[in-house]
Amino acid sequence: MQRHTPLGYRIVDGKAEIAPEPAQIVRAVFEEYLTGTSTYRIAKGLTEKGVLNASRKPSWNHGSVGKILENTKYIGDGFYPLLIDKAIFEQVQRIRQKKVESLGRTAKLNSFANASLFSNKLYCGACGQSYRRYVEHCGQAGETVKWKCKHYIWRNRVCCRNIFLTNEQIENAFLRIINKGIATPIILERQSRVKSLASCPASERLTGQIQQALETGQYTASQLKEMVFERAIEQYQVAVIDDWSYQTDKLKAALSGKEAQTTFDGELFTATIKKAIIYEDGRMQFYLHNDLMLETHITEKAKEADT
Repeated sequence: MQRHTPLGYRIVDGKAEIAPEPAQIVRAVFEEYLTGTSTYRIAKGLTEKGVLNASRKPSWNHGSVGKILENTKYIGDGFYPLLIDKAIFEQVQRIRQKKVESLGRTAKLNSFANASLFSNKLYCGACGQSYRRYVEHCGQAGETVKWKCKHYIWRNRVCCRNIFLTNEQIENAFLRIINKGIATPIILERQSRVKSLASCPASERLTGQIQQALETGQYTASQLKEMVFERAIEQYQVAVIDDWSYQTDKLKAALSGKEAQTTFDGELFTATIKKAIIYEDGRMQFYLHNDLMLETHITEKAKEADT
């Protein structure tokens, strides 16, 4: 399941489709950026015009514009239809990368931005923070790569003592759980289909006002209609898209016809894994894209004692 439909789309009968007016905003952002307009000026222009963002508020900043420019869903991902031509999207990414480099913001070896399949996928089961990739003894004979909790060192002291992992340990753990799916594909359907809604105080408040309006008759038909419309907007913002069937079918297709894996396949990892949670006792829980959880143990703990 997923939250927050990107600006430019709407969900109809469980399927994503392009919403014409918001889609025009997204296309305009890409077009302006390609003409050389900065994200700051684009945000300022949208705010001045009163254009509503994804949260239905006329408030924009360079960060919210940047998220639109970097959202890969706009080039289509199977669930969301193509909204921005792939060539235009890639051109924008090249321009943004050049600007990053010109400002001296290129990723350092120990940076979380260092390109890796595991970035934004690994989370600490002790404190909830993400795991980061660290290179130790960089450029030396004993150079090693370790994945550690983001809060392992916080403000110059050890805060989280969860285990460290190597790429090899993560890859082997993935091989064990994905081979379960290949050997017994029926387990992909084990997760129950539960659709939940996030709490929405604004919606609850409006529901009370609507109920009062119906009981007292003190509101006009147009006022009542406006409240109902406003409530629908608030509920839409927190709606959970029940795409379990769609994601399960994609997982089945990704594993169909595959034999037991003996070497790590990055494309298969991306196609199947939503996130993984690491625990101090060596457990590693992998969540597939349909939210099914498969658990395994790291055979050798990588944690180093700090004494």
